[in-house]
Amino acid sequence: MPDKRSVIVDFRSRQDGDVRQLTLHGELYRLQSGWTLVYREPPDENGNETTNTLFVHADELRLRRRGSIFFEMSFREGVSLPGKMETPYGPHDVQALTSLLDIGLTESGGGVEWKYDLLMQDQTVGSFHIRLDIREEHVG
Repeated sequence: MPDKRSVIVDFRSRQDGDVRQLTLHGELYRLQSGWTLVYREPPDENGNETTNTLFVHADELRLRRRGSIFFEMSFREGVSLPGKMETPYGPHDVQALTSLLDIGLTESGGGVEWKYDLLMQDQTVGSFHIRLDIREEHVG
């Protein structure tokens, strides 16, 4: 049985100059092969909630977002990896070229940071810089 902790996630995302910051609640699971972080974003303008699951290994991340858009992507520094995105307009093959990946997690939290260019049909459609600061949530 994996070790589960309730955590607070300070989420910061920069996309092509636009910055988004949120403080979210989540769960951090310790697994034999690494960590899994599950956190939910507040509902969008249409009331759709997005659930993010981040699988964290020593040198690779895998992100699965489920909401109005489904997105699954892996990130490894210096490597372009394939992924998929499903929008209301249909499925799209995408790639992430990761230029930075910094992972520092312990049982009580830590941080995960990565930068990547998202490519669709060999064209860059966005540049992203994401940082998650994770700390154990203390109830009481």
